[in-house]
Amino acid sequence: MLQTLIRIGQQLSQNRGDWDDILDSPKIETETKKRDPITNYVIPLIFNLDERRVEVGGLLEYDPDESPERFFNIKIQGGNNKAVYTCAEWKKVEQLRKTFFGIPDKRGTEPDRGQFTDAIETGFSDLRTTPLYETLNEIFTLRTEFENRFDLLNNTKFTDADKEKLSDDEKRFLKAITLRPSERFALVVAQVIWTAKGWAKPVLFSQIDGYKTFLKRKFIGESVENKTDEPIEKLCYATGQRTMEVGELDISARYSLNKMFVTTTVNYASNWENGAFQKNYQVDKQTQSYLERGSKYLLDKYKTRIAGIDHCVIPQLLSQDNTDIETTLKGLIRKSDLLFQFNTYQEIVGDISVETENPYWITFLGFESDGNFFKTISVIKDVSRTHFEQLIGAFRKLTTDWKTVPGVNWTSIMSMGKEQIPLDFNLFTVYSMIPVRRDKEKKNEALNLFKQVLEKRPVERAKLFGYFKELILCHYYGRYAGYTNIRENTEFDFAIRNAVFQYLAFIQILKQFNLINPMEEDQLDDLEEITLDAAPEEQILPDYQQKIEEFFGRMSYKPEHKALFYLGRVLNTVAQTQYKKEHKTKPVLKKLNYNGMDRDDIRRLHRDLVEKTQQYSIHRLTESTLSRFMMLFNHENWTMKPDEALFFILSGYSFFAGSKKKMITNE
Repeated sequence: MLQTLIRIGQQLSQNRGDWDDILDSPKIETETKKRDPITNYVIPLIFNLDERRVEVGGLLEYDPDESPERFFNIKIQGGNNKAVYTCAEWKKVEQLRKTFFGIPDKRGTEPDRGQFTDAIETGFSDLRTTPLYETLNEIFTLRTEFENRFDLLNNTKFTDADKEKLSDDEKRFLKAITLRPSERFALVVAQVIWTAKGWAKPVLFSQIDGYKTFLKRKFIGESVENKTDEPIEKLCYATGQRTMEVGELDISARYSLNKMFVTTTVNYASNWENGAFQKNYQVDKQTQSYLERGSKYLLDKYKTRIAGIDHCVIPQLLSQDNTDIETTLKGLIRKSDLLFQFNTYQEIVGDISVETENPYWITFLGFESDGNFFKTISVIKDVSRTHFEQLIGAFRKLTTDWKTVPGVNWTSIMSMGKEQIPLDFNLFTVYSMIPVRRDKEKKNEALNLFKQVLEKRPVERAKLFGYFKELILCHYYGRYAGYTNIRENTEFDFAIRNAVFQYLAFIQILKQFNLINPMEEDQLDDLEEITLDAAPEEQILPDYQQKIEEFFGRMSYKPEHKALFYLGRVLNTVAQTQYKKEHKTKPVLKKLNYNGMDRDDIRRLHRDLVEKTQQYSIHRLTESTLSRFMMLFNHENWTMKPDEALFFILSGYSFFAGSKKKMITNE
């Protein structure tokens, strides 16, 4: 990961200015709702220390290419950082107030200095002899004057009655900051007039001695010069090279991938001596800037959501691969969308760039952040390019191939909403099948499952069917409020159908990559030799049975799967008969144990279904199917897990081989 960040940082550093890492460009409007052009301005806020006044200067038109650097619009730092900003966006003018005048503490105690002054005194005390420090102290004496102006800055929508209450001086100030409908303020920049210092006209803080020195040392990492120290060559742990300017990694940004390497815990440093990070994990100054630039770039542009969690996409290229990494990243993020997002292949394929032909490996770094901290919560690592692209291809092929699987109606399953928007089957679809409990979001089972698949580690068969059981229970009891990712389905039959066949599709993907544990071998050995004689209904309606046999073949059903499938078909016949005769209800579905069907549950269901077929005089229609179940159901040596048995019964229940009329008569 470090090598990728360094490589991106090096690429970004070409033709990059000294201040680019700490400057910020405001988001500006360019046209009104009526599509009229908008003019954006920079408004000078002048601290006139000669006349003891706070006033505004003439408006300056905002230039997106030059204004952020000219006026030093520094990025706002989160957390407990002191405000040290002499320029701010119009909507963030509060930052100027904190910078020069501070804010009351939690007990309501008024500050005795601004936060910029506080930052110098607590962290850069040698700058107390500079004109910057002296100017900040003098500006603080204008606090009352500023507070009056601050109220006007925060409320420009005065009624005529309000304006009448203002003094002439306040009216002039308000008029100076009143704009036309097609005008906006982009930035507010502080300036100073102090004739005693030779500043008879307004000067920017960037022109005051000590200001740039402070910024370099706080944000860029420039150290205090000490000519008595001779430079010592040390090893940079990130590059493996010996250089002169090497020290402990010191990341100023809180929202950074580099925050994985911290000094407050033993993560990634379990065998290191506590308190010795400066010696044990050190990087040179230039490499640190590359790491910070690379991190910011990836977090800004190359994120995807996997199982509801933000992940940064980080490729690791071969050291001899000199391909432009930006091209690789662009292609990789679009491919990630194909696998993890609600997109179709047609929407994305045109955006996939031609990238390196060489192999690479991918890390998906899951994290939690509000911009003021960075917490790693998941690492999916060493995903080979080959495996990643094969997964995408397998899902895409299945999306197409399953449209021809008999009895499934895949097109209907993979359509969303009343508009029947077509979806592609991918891990985004699978995420909606793995219940993630609202009170256990940190324990994201879907994310754990995807990690196994991407890292080519086998998935436990029992765990997969356990997820299925929980999904069916959610639909049956309407427990949607307890989960973050399960869409409500008012039709239980459709919910069953979608769940069964989407799980079955995912199982086929896992089988293709040898990622699902097989069934117990002893059960397979007992059942594989069982064959069936042709039943009368096959001769009467061969098309119906042919569809079932084709389905069995394509899904690789074993005899025990087929047995439960046939039991599910009888359940379907009884349910449809009841629906017609019992006022559109299906009481027989209550005969299922949705917590899992063990051997005794299966036998009990069989007896109940036989009774119901006789009650409704449909036993002749189901005799053949029931006989198939009895021949295939090896109750003496039954070892299938209850959750899995529930799944295969419902696969038979959901199978659709023709019109409803034909389905019933063909049982």
